[in-house]
Amino acid sequence: SSFGKSAGLPTGQPSSLGVRAAAAPMAGDERRDAVNGNGDDEVDDEDLVPDNWFIRLVHIIAWLLTLALSVLSICFICYQLYALYGPYCVAKLTGDKNYRFPEYFYRVWGKDATDLTSEHWGYLGASAAVTFLSIRYVVPHHPFAGSMEPHAKED
Repeated sequence: SSFGKSAGLPTGQPSSLGVRAAAAPMAGDERRDAVNGNGDDEVDDEDLVPDNWFIRLVHIIAWLLTLALSVLSICFICYQLYALYGPYCVAKLTGDKNYRFPEYFYRVWGKDATDLTSEHWGYLGASAAVTFLSIRYVVPHHPFAGSMEPHAKED
């Protein structure tokens, strides 16, 4: 166990309670303690080995797909704001009764569609929320930083 180290005492020095610190742990013991908390449980050897090239490749592909889909989503949102939501809001605010949605809108929603419903606004909101979360919390943590810094499991 790593009692002496966790107590912050050099090995062999008595604590304020008069207890001597344990002998310095071996490197494998320290890793096992970090993995399972106290070293009493069984240790899975996979937890002691850094991620291999396959895991890193999957991480890179997943991150690139997330980046590409996030950029496409931003482009899609901007296009929809420009072609559908913006003109609709302007027409509603100005009272323009002759306003027509873009032709693709009628192919999906039918010729009798006259307003954007909560479903349409919900799609826009959900897309914006998911894109925000992706850009804010996923994209900044790119896998290429791992090749420059030591892996957490390599300590």
